[in-house]
Amino acid sequence: MAKAYENAKNIGAADIIEKISETGLPEFGVDRTAVADKWNTVNAEREFQANPIRVVAGLNNSDANGALLAILKNDPEKIFTGMRIAALSVNAEEMYLFIPEKEAAYAEEIRDKAAGYGIEVKTGIVNVRESRGGAFHHYETLAAIADIFEECYEPGTCMAVCKDGKTGEIRKIPYGTKVADIISGIADIPDADAVTEAYKAVAIGTRLYDVTTALNLVIDEDTQIGNGVITLYGKNCCMIREAEQVLATEMNQSCGKCTFCREGLIQLHTMTKEITLGQGRKEFPDLMTEIGEAMVFSTPCSMGQTASDFPLGTLKYFGNEYGDHIRKKKCTPGVCHAFMSIYIDPDECQGCGDCADICPKDAIEGKDGYIHMIDEFDCDKCGKCLEVCENDAIIQTAGRVPKLPTRLTKVGKFKKRH
Repeated sequence: MAKAYENAKNIGAADIIEKISETGLPEFGVDRTAVADKWNTVNAEREFQANPIRVVAGLNNSDANGALLAILKNDPEKIFTGMRIAALSVNAEEMYLFIPEKEAAYAEEIRDKAAGYGIEVKTGIVNVRESRGGAFHHYETLAAIADIFEECYEPGTCMAVCKDGKTGEIRKIPYGTKVADIISGIADIPDADAVTEAYKAVAIGTRLYDVTTALNLVIDEDTQIGNGVITLYGKNCCMIREAEQVLATEMNQSCGKCTFCREGLIQLHTMTKEITLGQGRKEFPDLMTEIGEAMVFSTPCSMGQTASDFPLGTLKYFGNEYGDHIRKKKCTPGVCHAFMSIYIDPDECQGCGDCADICPKDAIEGKDGYIHMIDEFDCDKCGKCLEVCENDAIIQTAGRVPKLPTRLTKVGKFKKRH
């Protein structure tokens, strides 16, 4: 990588920008601005900036997965070199490298090495205001810059597939590759038909699609890659419940300093949660759309700009699930406990008491050797009793509940009372 830096240093800022412009290199992650255009803007607006001109490297603030951190970990020197070349192009006074807070140990590990390149390592999400007017770059962008000056750059992007909650290895994907081919190629799924059979939704970064739409998409220079992860959602997923969980993660990730991001996330999360609890109102989908679209244009960093992507995708492609939850009071996949009945099968209950011990609402009545009973008015349908019953006596159903004991009955005696 020393060769790459020397090659850049020898030709000067204008020629560095020209060389990058000839490749058409885009910024990676959420922002797909051409890198050369970004540098030209920094140089053109320099005299209007109060902050020192900086090169700032990091993942997108919206990236809670962190899979693309592997680019830095696999070859930190390449990222350092890319930062130094970027600094030459904009005559930067300072260089900051941001590493996710949960990777603080790794930040300490490379701090001294980064300092040798004139780079200060920080943990947490990127503070956009602090370095306003500088050049912000994704790790992947900086790796590509280093490769261009090492004369080994190959157009493409790094991606991984998350299947069944587990994210696989990051791999370089050439531009022009269909999403169907990426999934079948690196996720141990034979073909697009197998994906369609097993899954109903696909997220590319923060953006959600139904499976048919996603499989026909092509990854190219203009695709918003986000966190670089293609996430598969199975047929039995409740997409509103998935949206609620995504929003909860984003609320935890957000710094909370921008009103539209902070308040938008709170309101979107509140509405999706209330829908899954059976408390949704008919105006919620329209309100969510209005809030989500406003967030995209009203926040300065990728966190707020993309935080509503996933719920907006569920509204677009899975609007029927909102109708089921709000109007029909049902969760077709059977994920949202609020729409289900939970009861104890008197023929299977062994009177062990494990369910009563775990119930946070004390909604289960019974004692050793007696068939236990759930008080439907006190039960909040959390499902914890389902998880601890070793006899599979606790049933969750959207259908009719059979006749059950109304008073304490010894195990094995209920059938004799019919």
